[in-house]
Amino acid sequence: MRVSVIIATYNYGRFIQEAVDSVFAQDWPAEDLELIVVDDGSTDDTAARLAPFMGRIKYLRQENSGQAEAFNNGVKLATGEIICFLDADDSWRPGKLRKTAAAFAEAADIGMVQHFMLDVDPAGTAMTQKLENRREFYSLADFLEGRASFTGTSGLAFRRSFLEKLLPIPGELFYCADEYLYTAVLFYARIYSINEVLGDKKIHGANWFAGTINDTKRLENYIKVKTVILGDLEARLAAAGIDIAETSAPLPLELAKIKVLYYSRTGDRKKALKVIRTEVLPGGGKRRLFTAATLALGVLHPLIYTWLHTLYSRLKA
Repeated sequence: MRVSVIIATYNYGRFIQEAVDSVFAQDWPAEDLELIVVDDGSTDDTAARLAPFMGRIKYLRQENSGQAEAFNNGVKLATGEIICFLDADDSWRPGKLRKTAAAFAEAADIGMVQHFMLDVDPAGTAMTQKLENRREFYSLADFLEGRASFTGTSGLAFRRSFLEKLLPIPGELFYCADEYLYTAVLFYARIYSINEVLGDKKIHGANWFAGTINDTKRLENYIKVKTVILGDLEARLAAAGIDIAETSAPLPLELAKIKVLYYSRTGDRKKALKVIRTEVLPGGGKRRLFTAATLALGVLHPLIYTWLHTLYSRLKA
């Protein structure tokens, strides 16, 4: 089984060598492994850092276009039956490819395999993190009933035949392309979850999501990409005769929370409260009421909400 690994990178020269080393350190036959690095217009020393590997990798430099276009172009170069994604600032642990390939061999209708990534600081020291016990298989029904959870880019691998059904990834997704993929693949296949940590995810100041909760520009961009993903999901559901409002899919509520936080941070309390009233409360239930109350508190006292959001994120991770 041939495996293609795609690393999309932008100004992560200081991390890229560790990521590449972790791929080539895998116990997987060299003749059945290819590594594709898509450089999204880096202005740092990324190319110089990759120079020692140029004889072993496929390297493509593109104009700065974002994660989606980097993924799209990487897949065009890939020849593997299995395609894995790895963020340039992350790394894999030994056995990742072998265990991922074994998972795909379980059944032909497995379109994606995921595993846990452990949050670490730039020095590689593990951070406090609680890992849930995921079900072995996830279906579209699980997702629509709110029972599915997902890993980010570096913990995802796809069977090529299913991945191609999802392409091209919308170019507006300069990040969050991974969320588009694991949401859309469920319309064609099942997802297999390996309940094991097979990689390390670095948390540092340059991460896309680092400090997002306190940065209005990042919140605005986050709303844009989440809106694109939600629009795609709604269209796919509509084609299947399903109204997203009648499901427990988490994305609409997640987007509403971000909007409330954004409007609160920009001083537009009226719009924030309107989102709570029109996008959070509908559907009822104790959980929605609790969420609405927490968000309302955030509108009045943003710092308190920030603390609650951070605490919840750590408990949920």
